[in-house]
Amino acid sequence: MGRKGIVQEVDVGWRAPGARLARLRYMLPSEPPPLSRAALRRPRILLVDDDPTVLRTLWRLLKNARPDFKINGASSAAQALEALSELSYDAVITDLQMPGGGGQAVLEALATHYPETARIVHSSQLESFDTVRVRELAHAMLAKPASGAELVDAVEAALLKNAVRRSSPACSDR
Repeated sequence: MGRKGIVQEVDVGWRAPGARLARLRYMLPSEPPPLSRAALRRPRILLVDDDPTVLRTLWRLLKNARPDFKINGASSAAQALEALSELSYDAVITDLQMPGGGGQAVLEALATHYPETARIVHSSQLESFDTVRVRELAHAMLAKPASGAELVDAVEAALLKNAVRRSSPACSDR
């Protein structure tokens, strides 16, 4: 199994009179080492809320704090599920109370089909839902209106938790 590259010989410097010239051999790679696509890709976030004002506000807060985030929006659970089938997301921030299945349907689909995606609930209806089940499905829960700092901290913590979970195969989904 040979390595591709160029062999270089280099003088190692001083030599005693009459001694043979010592040379150091090393291999230069002919092409750069491969880089991980995941390391190069900017974090992709999906925002899910039926209120366009909330979507714009969340987008603006996240973009101002982290310009490297790629952010998409969906105004219903059905749109969110369609977006998830088209692209992979690092985190999803969803409202719970929405037409067309609501945020719990999004959380259920994420947990079942996209367990590697961080799940964050951002809702004013936290008390009216089965909070035990929602807490099982979500990695973080924020009450509306969450501050920009709370939102960014929740996303960054979820992304960090995901990175640790991906690097350690023995970890569970939570």
